[in-house]
Amino acid sequence: MRGDGTLGHPAGAPYDRVTVTYGLREVPYAWIGQTRPCGVVLAPFGTHYSNADALVRLTVARDGTASGPFLRPVEFMKSRSQRLRWPDAPATDGAVAESTTTVALPAHGRFDPFPFAVGLRLRDVVHAVQPHGDGGRTLWLYSLTVPAWAAATFREGGNEHRVRQYGGRRLWEEFERALAWWHDAGRPGVERLGLTVTPDGGRAWLDGPAQVV
Repeated sequence: MRGDGTLGHPAGAPYDRVTVTYGLREVPYAWIGQTRPCGVVLAPFGTHYSNADALVRLTVARDGTASGPFLRPVEFMKSRSQRLRWPDAPATDGAVAESTTTVALPAHGRFDPFPFAVGLRLRDVVHAVQPHGDGGRTLWLYSLTVPAWAAATFREGGNEHRVRQYGGRRLWEEFERALAWWHDAGRPGVERLGLTVTPDGGRAWLDGPAQVV
């Protein structure tokens, strides 16, 4: 059978289980609508910020919504229609804002807890970490919605780190707010996070659907 998997397969619905074997950035509601109440949708889900995924187990409710926890980090080939398209680098016309930050940069490895968790708040943002020969690192942030970028360079032993940003989003301020949330929440990993999907889209949560991320 060939076709667009994001549309599901209405002819065979309703299903007890839907198992997805490619990474998602949005869960198609068609899968929820084609699964019977108390049925389960199991899928790899992540954000463009983290790039990696976590396996989410969504249980379908009688009201047509689905909700459930993330189980563990995974990494799958991404859905073709939802793959990352890196933005063109916006031109800088001299209006680059400079500042400093005193925050520490959390680990940004593939399955480290910070990138996945913070990506649920920093939607439509991608990142890259540039290593330097002296041991320093620059975290680059790029917006997927408007021409904007930010760059923070971290030097070992330094108390203040240089920040530059440009464009229609103040990405560094968004990053610092997301970082503060992560620390205040006890630096959660995937095991404390979950997802709810409705006809209007998806929303991530911390420790239960009532606490929206």
